[in-house]
Amino acid sequence: MNPRFILWIYIALSLTHVVAHLIPSEELQRFTKPLLMPLLIFYVYRSSLGKTTAKTLLLSGALFFSWLGDVVLIYTGEGYFRAGIGLFLIAQLLYVYILLKSSYQRPQFDILKAIPFVFYAALLFYLLLPAGDFSVPIIIYGLVIMVMAIMARYREGNTSDESYKLALLGSVFFLLSDSILAYDSFKSAIPYSGAFIMATYCAAQLMLMQGILRHVD
Repeated sequence: MNPRFILWIYIALSLTHVVAHLIPSEELQRFTKPLLMPLLIFYVYRSSLGKTTAKTLLLSGALFFSWLGDVVLIYTGEGYFRAGIGLFLIAQLLYVYILLKSSYQRPQFDILKAIPFVFYAALLFYLLLPAGDFSVPIIIYGLVIMVMAIMARYREGNTSDESYKLALLGSVFFLLSDSILAYDSFKSAIPYSGAFIMATYCAAQLMLMQGILRHVD
């Protein structure tokens, strides 16, 4: 199957899933959500035939743990939510490592580039905490996803312009998606939160994947 066709299927399925949140239709949500990440994994496989590398394998791993998180979060309950956080934490750690390696040289620490993300994380923690038993998981996951976004920012000048912009935008969308999810879950209900969460999440995964794949070692 042509990789471009796989992307169009992913985009169509993502839009269908977002619409399922707006209607709302729980049956359609449950049907479409587990199909999203496997499509991106299939895209990585098809676009890297004959040139499979550690990067593509790790990227597939990040998407796989994201898929596990997606499936677990279909179900309600504190245990499922904790498991979902843990699975996405693994995915984010893999993204941090992949972004670190998808650079021409090891990124240098730059406080000015990190400040916006640190400020955003501090503001989010201020709004969300304390959150009872979830305070520690929120802090750990929040710090890791902040590092992921900072790592994407640090790639400026260390990869192609297209790879840098796609991965950075994907990381920002991931921050937005998880922020909406956390605020809606622990602070105050947001109208149509499911649609906003999944729209930004689907865009984040697509852009991160494309940004990483377009880096030429």
